[in-house]
Amino acid sequence: MAIKRPIALTVLDTVQAAAADITFAGNKLTVTGLGRTVNLADATYYDYTAYAAGTPSVKEYDFAAATLGADLTYRLAVIIDGQIDFNGGGKEANELIPIREYTISSGSTVPTAAFLATEFITRINLDPNAKVTAASGGAGIVELTLNTAEFGDFRVESPLGVVETVTTPFVAPAGTPAIVEADRGQANPAGAYNTYVISFDDERRHNAVAGGYVGYPEDVKVYLESTSGNAAAFISAMNAILGGTHTPVADYLGV
Repeated sequence: MAIKRPIALTVLDTVQAAAADITFAGNKLTVTGLGRTVNLADATYYDYTAYAAGTPSVKEYDFAAATLGADLTYRLAVIIDGQIDFNGGGKEANELIPIREYTISSGSTVPTAAFLATEFITRINLDPNAKVTAASGGAGIVELTLNTAEFGDFRVESPLGVVETVTTPFVAPAGTPAIVEADRGQANPAGAYNTYVISFDDERRHNAVAGGYVGYPEDVKVYLESTSGNAAAFISAMNAILGGTHTPVADYLGV
C-alpha cells in the first residue's frame, strides 16, 4: 500500500526565539525550511501531535473461565492490523492479517487452564518471529508484552471464555527520528519532535477541465524539536494561527 508523503516538510532542530521561524501575513503561512507558502484559505484540516516515544502494550489472558474439553484444538492468534510479513523478510501494509498463530490439541484428557497457559507461553517464546513476549501472569494467565510499538498495537483471538485485561495501554510513537526519516526528513537521532500537519487544496491546472484549476489535496509537515528552549513560543504562535486566535484577527481566514 502506497504511503502518501507530504508535498513539503521542514525539520526544526534549532528553533528561533519569539517564534521567528514562522512567517504569517495575508493569510499566507510559511515556516523556516518549508520552502512552500500555504494559503490558509485553502486549508481543510490541521493536526498537532506532541512527541511520544511509544509504549508497547501489556495484556493478560485468563483461561480460568475458558470452555475446556477433551479432543479439542485451542487456538491463540496474535494480530497486528495493517501489517503482514513477507516470506523473505520485510513488511507490507495489509488489514486484518493474523501475524502469528499458535494451537494446542488437548487429546483425550480435558486440559486445565494452567496447562493451556503454560503451553501457549512456551510456544510463543519459542517462535523466533513472535510479535510479543509471553510470561505467566499467575495460574492460568498468559501475559503478553508487545515487542515494539513501531507497527501498532496487537489484538488476540483466543478460545471462548478467555478474559482479556489490559495492564499497560498502548501508546503509538509520534515524532520519533524513525518517523521523520520515513517522511524523508533529516532527523537528529536523539530528536523528540512535535508534529504539525496542514492539509490543503493545492490548485493546479488540469487538461480535464480545459486547463482550469483543480484542487489537489496535499499536506505539509513541520517537525519541531520539542526540547528546544524556544519551542514553547513557536507552539503558542502556531496554535494561535491554526486555531483562529491569532492577533490581528484580520490576518486570519480560518482552517
